[in-house]
Amino acid sequence: MELPSYPSTINNRKFIADILNLYLPKNGDVLETASGTGEHICYFGKKFSGLRWQPSDKSSELFWAIRVRALEKSNVSEPLLLDLSGNNLRVKEKSYDVLININMIHIAPWDACLGLFRLAKEVISPDGIIYLYGPFKVGGSHTSESNHRFDIALRGRNSSWGVRNLEDVINIAKNCGFFDYDVHEMPVNNKSIIFKKNNQANISVKMGKNNRVSTSGVLKRRAMDLP
Repeated sequence: MELPSYPSTINNRKFIADILNLYLPKNGDVLETASGTGEHICYFGKKFSGLRWQPSDKSSELFWAIRVRALEKSNVSEPLLLDLSGNNLRVKEKSYDVLININMIHIAPWDACLGLFRLAKEVISPDGIIYLYGPFKVGGSHTSESNHRFDIALRGRNSSWGVRNLEDVINIAKNCGFFDYDVHEMPVNNKSIIFKKNNQANISVKMGKNNRVSTSGVLKRRAMDLP
């Protein structure tokens, strides 16, 4: 059987890895939620081989694809059933250093976003981070016309879906103890958001000519400018 694959994953995984490279520890445990076909986590598992990677998803339908992709990657674990919109948010490890969620919160009910941060509050280590990737509204407005059209299409498929407002997500994060965050501009009108439990002032970021720090303290960086 042919492995399922999405062109968007192939297109964005390098840019995402470049951002992750700024924040990931050399060693530790990473939990990915909504792993889907496993394309992202298996790519990252190879690139960041010092980390142990735990895939998960609310359905086991594509676990076979994750297993096949992880065959030669000893640092990618057996996938876990994990429904972020449900009440049972148990995971095997007591804590993780990183939680990664890519392209989920706009194609899931808002309860899944709430569940993601509830889970992170319980399982992310004191110096750990959350990484989110996807399209976001800012100040209640879309950042591009294509995102606006995408939002309409999503809500037409399911009224509980839709492009989320960045400030709403930040407020949820703060309520769960993640007070610090960085925002990186990404290709195709997406954003990378990194939430931190503690003020990790020791993170060193090489700024380029198109980078700037806003007055709110949010780091904004275009992925295409990364070295």
